[in-house]
Amino acid sequence: MSLVNFLRFSDTMGAIISDEEFWTPRFRRRLHTDNLHSLLDDEMSEAWKMEVAYGGVGYPSVHREVVNQVRALLKQRLHENNEATPAPTQVKHVARLAFECMQQVIRRRIDQKLRFKFGFTTDDLNRGYYEENGKKVEIKNKEIKQAAQKIAAAKEKDALLKPAMEAKAAIFGYDSTYGMTGFFLDSEAGVLAYNYEGFEAIGTGKYASGMIFGLMFGAKTLAMRQAGFDPAEGVLELINSALAAKYHFKEVGGNLNFVIIKADEKKHALRYREIFDNDARLSAEIVQAYKWEELTRAAAINLLNQLLFSRKKWETVEKELFASVKNGIRFELLLRHYKKDEVDQLMAQAR
Repeated sequence: MSLVNFLRFSDTMGAIISDEEFWTPRFRRRLHTDNLHSLLDDEMSEAWKMEVAYGGVGYPSVHREVVNQVRALLKQRLHENNEATPAPTQVKHVARLAFECMQQVIRRRIDQKLRFKFGFTTDDLNRGYYEENGKKVEIKNKEIKQAAQKIAAAKEKDALLKPAMEAKAAIFGYDSTYGMTGFFLDSEAGVLAYNYEGFEAIGTGKYASGMIFGLMFGAKTLAMRQAGFDPAEGVLELINSALAAKYHFKEVGGNLNFVIIKADEKKHALRYREIFDNDARLSAEIVQAYKWEELTRAAAINLLNQLLFSRKKWETVEKELFASVKNGIRFELLLRHYKKDEVDQLMAQAR
């Protein structure tokens, strides 16, 4: 599994974040950077006045297939103008399409398993026969039917099918009707759920992230929550939620890459901004400095604002970060993953 969190800052702005880590069925740790995807290209975004991000947890291949299918169908709807399959005007329309594609992708894998073991698919099982070399073969054997029904109903999962079926996703984006909205997709449970809270955490570590979100909202009045977040403050809280999951849960790790959606920009490339590599890593280090009490909250927000919204070079912001922390040596040791108590002990001995 991986981790996907999102947070709405205002009616026109928000961000979605994911880590890089992915574990195979045999528990081999891998880093996979493509958990976040834009479902709209420039042409679709301009035509429909929308931005939609897809964040997947679980098998990367499942989500890649879903994303490719959704993009192809949306491109088709953009150019066909068919009344039977109208172009989407809201994020929920794209979310429903993604959910349908996810179900199809999972069903295809189930059918592959059935075909491998028995030579027929779910549709063949439902109608009671399949065709082999142009001949109709009825499925009569009781034991085979029962075994096939368990696989078709997702009651029996092997080491490869189980993680694919447990794949989940979050849809987060903007449309001119409802502003920033989000959805939760779970094919295994058959759930497409609207997110009315303005934040979401799915995947391994979601409980740690949820706790951070709870503490954050609990510290604010209703009027503050309704007013939304300063963009840099929102990014700080979103990264903080992901770091909590990374520190306390397995299968969450690597860089924390995120996407900022800012609907009032003029171009798709500006409305949908992917933050990765050096900028993403430095953003996380700024939040870590705040968590380790090396930076004040105001200083951390200021640095994030410079890096992400004033578009200063990461090298410049990094220098300012190290110049702003209380103790540069302590901060550097913590970044190297020395234990906090160990670092404090070393600093005390060095005095």
